[in-house]
Amino acid sequence: MGPVAGVLLGLVGGVLVFAAWVNDLLLGIAVACVIGGLFGCVLVAGPGWQRFGAGLVVGAVVALGVCVAVLHGAP
Repeated sequence: MGPVAGVLLGLVGGVLVFAAWVNDLLLGIAVACVIGGLFGCVLVAGPGWQRFGAGLVVGAVVALGVCVAVLHGAP
């Protein structure tokens, strides 16, 4: 698995965190912790998966940034 697959899955994870956060704060915190734990496990424990894990982080940050920008930019 390469960084492109990581970015795509990170985008999905970021959108899930944002959707959960908007609907319920505690659910958003729980989903963010689960996704953050998965990112940490891939980055630390998965030898050879560092580029995939870095792609996950980048995708999630981009997705969250876009979702927040769209939410705050909407009238």
